[in-house]
Amino acid sequence: MRAWELLTENSPAPKKIGREFNHLEDFVFTEPNGAARAISYLKEVAQDAKDMTHKWDGSPTVYWGREADGSFRLVGKNNWGREEGKSSNPEELKQFILSRGKGEEWRPKFASDMADMWSYFEAATPQDFIGYLYGDILFHPGKPYQGGDGRISFTPNQTNYSVLGSSNSGRKIAGRKVAVAAHKKLENFGDKEGEPFTDFEKFNTKDLAVFGLTYVNHQPAVNADNLPEIEALANKWAQTINKFLTPVPGMSYLQDTIYTFVNTKSKAKQLGDINTAAFLNWLNATPAKFKKISEHNDKFEGILDVIFDLVVEIMNAKNEVIRELDLAEGDIIATTNGEPGGEGYIYKDSKWVPRDRWTPFRAD
Repeated sequence: MRAWELLTENSPAPKKIGREFNHLEDFVFTEPNGAARAISYLKEVAQDAKDMTHKWDGSPTVYWGREADGSFRLVGKNNWGREEGKSSNPEELKQFILSRGKGEEWRPKFASDMADMWSYFEAATPQDFIGYLYGDILFHPGKPYQGGDGRISFTPNQTNYSVLGSSNSGRKIAGRKVAVAAHKKLENFGDKEGEPFTDFEKFNTKDLAVFGLTYVNHQPAVNADNLPEIEALANKWAQTINKFLTPVPGMSYLQDTIYTFVNTKSKAKQLGDINTAAFLNWLNATPAKFKKISEHNDKFEGILDVIFDLVVEIMNAKNEVIRELDLAEGDIIATTNGEPGGEGYIYKDSKWVPRDRWTPFRAD
């Protein structure tokens, strides 16, 4: 039995660190032996990317479905879980959206666009379906797709997508008024956790296209020469990393703190500052945490250097895969600000986002 398992076998299930889908490089500090799993994913994708899916940059987020009495509901992200925002018709949805915010210029059009989508989602939702689906809009009547038989293009948020009209995705889009990239099913209005759902096809109509997982249809020519070196470093330090990250009394926040630091630096485009010195300097803002983590770190000399080295090297290898995928002429071509690439990809339970160039943005 591994040290991590010995220390936690009689404890409650460990709290999930980060998000449902973590960045590949975050595996290094979010779970035991995470670096090894991240490296195995890199090796798998380098050999065959068929199980990789597009991470759609859709907007806005919508939740739709039926209550136990069969009544239909469609709400936006800010309505979700608010009883006063549990709209029962398109006009209620519109008025709720207009009542929020601070008079933003975009809000009236957004409210009208959401209300205009109501009929398409309601008609597509089977009468016997109970619960909710949620997803991100790819195009709608207020922001329709362009093109036809050759390439179909749409820009839901920051990324422009060009879809081959003769491909499966292109045929699914052609003639539709609305398209949504759906994620999961939620049982009740306001639920935070959902469950996998694959039967999206029964929600497709002549007006609505619902996409589930959309797979990459080409194999990148990945030159991952540095993987053996990264793997050797991960294997050498695996047990020590596990011991360092194992929660101790009075300091259960170490992994969360590293997660917040890496994400803060990534969002600020300060990827060169993902290192021990920058981490400890950043911790100075919270003296109590700085003291405890510094004392803990002194017992594992050099281990933070190894952790951050692994994070950076795995991120670099991941970015190489993303670049190769972005440059390939597949059925779906994504560009952002005129440059190849979009929000990235999903592989199994990891997200492959190019943090060196991608900055999240949503208006909804």
